[in-house]
Amino acid sequence: MTTLIPAAPGWYLRETDGDTVVLDPIVAWQSATDADGEPTLLPFVGGGTCTPPVLIGVTDFRCWLRCVVYLPNHDPATED
Repeated sequence: MTTLIPAAPGWYLRETDGDTVVLDPIVAWQSATDADGEPTLLPFVGGGTCTPPVLIGVTDFRCWLRCVVYLPNHDPATED
């Protein structure tokens, strides 16, 4: 079984369609390897109401221009 690493506050998965930017809090990390075989950490984000967290795989970063960002002062409660 894969060991998950709890995520510290402030880590988000940022994705955009070019017009809208969405920040999803990262809840955990899983160790993996990237396309070149190098070690990396993949994020888990909330899957929504009554849905388990979703693992964002290496190839999933190409969709919606996804990237991981660290925003220690970001307060999701103040979003529109």
